[in-house]
Amino acid sequence: MMKTDSIKEKLLAAAEKRVRHVGFNAVSFRDLAADVGVKSSSVHYYFLKKEDLGEALVNRYAENFKNELDKIDANTQSLIDALTAFVGLYGRALVLGDSVCLCAILGAEVNGLAPRIRERVQAFFQMNTDWLDKRFRNGADNPARLTSLEIVAALEGAMIVSTTLGSREAFDVTAARILKTSI
Repeated sequence: MMKTDSIKEKLLAAAEKRVRHVGFNAVSFRDLAADVGVKSSSVHYYFLKKEDLGEALVNRYAENFKNELDKIDANTQSLIDALTAFVGLYGRALVLGDSVCLCAILGAEVNGLAPRIRERVQAFFQMNTDWLDKRFRNGADNPARLTSLEIVAALEGAMIVSTTLGSREAFDVTAARILKTSI
């Protein structure tokens, strides 16, 4: 028999994969149960409502992303190295034909999400812009630089366009432009 935490983690991993591929509203507890090999009632044991699943999913994603940001903070000194690593986080989230950033998908569905999920998605984007703002305050002053909000919006948009076109070109061009103009 699987450990309780193990089943919950497997459900969250399956949910993230599905949401990143087809969106939150297209995911059902029945699909997740089939993915993990449990009964649908088991999904309800861990997540009473779909809103609970969505909130847990965004919290998990944001926590993992925050851990990566902390690693960047610990391992980089220069602004260019930090920004390159930040852009790399987004680049790794882009898997053509399969997925983009979880919060990009949820952001596109924001009007149909429960308020708790919407708030967590907003907090994710705020965490990203706050992290960039902190890095830019510690770096060189460049009035031509993109703002933190512009960088996050450009990366998220580039992921969506790249996925739509079936090519990383939009993301790679945008990432290069961000790095060139933001230092």
